[in-house]
Amino acid sequence: MADKPLVVASLADHELYVKIVEEHFRVVWWEDYIKAPEKYNNDIQGILVDAYGRLKRVDGSLLDHLPNLKIVSTLSVGTDHLDLELLFKRGIKVSRVPDVSSDCVADWGMTLLAGMARRIVKGVDSAKNPATPFDFNIMGKKITGSTIGVVGFGRIGYKIAERACGFSMKVLYYDVFRRSEEEEKKIGATYYSKVDEMLPHCDFVVLIVPLLPTTRGMIGKKQFELMKNSAILINVARAQVVDQDALVEALKNKTIRSAAIDVTYPEPLPDDHPLRFLDNIIITPHMGANSEESRRGVVVAGVKSCIAGVKGETIPNEVQQPTHKPGKLH
Repeated sequence: MADKPLVVASLADHELYVKIVEEHFRVVWWEDYIKAPEKYNNDIQGILVDAYGRLKRVDGSLLDHLPNLKIVSTLSVGTDHLDLELLFKRGIKVSRVPDVSSDCVADWGMTLLAGMARRIVKGVDSAKNPATPFDFNIMGKKITGSTIGVVGFGRIGYKIAERACGFSMKVLYYDVFRRSEEEEKKIGATYYSKVDEMLPHCDFVVLIVPLLPTTRGMIGKKQFELMKNSAILINVARAQVVDQDALVEALKNKTIRSAAIDVTYPEPLPDDHPLRFLDNIIITPHMGANSEESRRGVVVAGVKSCIAGVKGETIPNEVQQPTHKPGKLH
């Protein structure tokens, strides 16, 4: 046991994955680490972290105390909870897990789309809640034959478009880079180089972009006004991609029909936040990637990268220091 490298780990529901992690490492779990950090600091070689655990951000307040740290392995696609600039400056390797949950997130995007379009929450309440009248006449929005606009056409965005084809939807998309003619033809997708030009044509708008300086707040008051009044917004990306105050006003004023979002800022929303009191929005607790199969796969992939980083080997899915060139949207 003593020959295994020491890592500090902060993973949601970590009791489900203890065996996977402890097979390769000596582990101090975050809640134990913070009780006596000086006991472990000099020996820690890796950090295993996800977006849902108790360690909310990896930055100088932690890194300054870990002189022998070699790698931070995040069990997520996004890295906005990591101080990448500082990690790169100190020569600490970083890895992420971009592929394992792609199908689950795409599934969830379409689930939210269908659930909001057909008003499933209202239907469930009507059928189950004794205090709510049983209503045969809850009217939703037809999905088949409608037009979906996907903002971000990387792995997940393309998978969402593939699923939309099962509903005979017309697919429009925006991305920094255009897909090949063959990839577009396979799903009948039409490319837009400017998101504002695509929005007026969409019955549904699905956001699946990374949080970058160029995407932060990319959907705001102007974009809502460009959408159809009957449009439904789905966000399975990062919350800050949308101007949340502008979303509140768009929903209140019926600028758009409704929204279904898996992300908010902050998470959770304050008890008195206006989004909580609107009946034309579904909010879920950042659960798009959550399935037993994908979660296990994410942990296995993250551990594999952490092993490589500690050993000085080639790291699967290593996060490279960014250049000034635009990256592909996810």
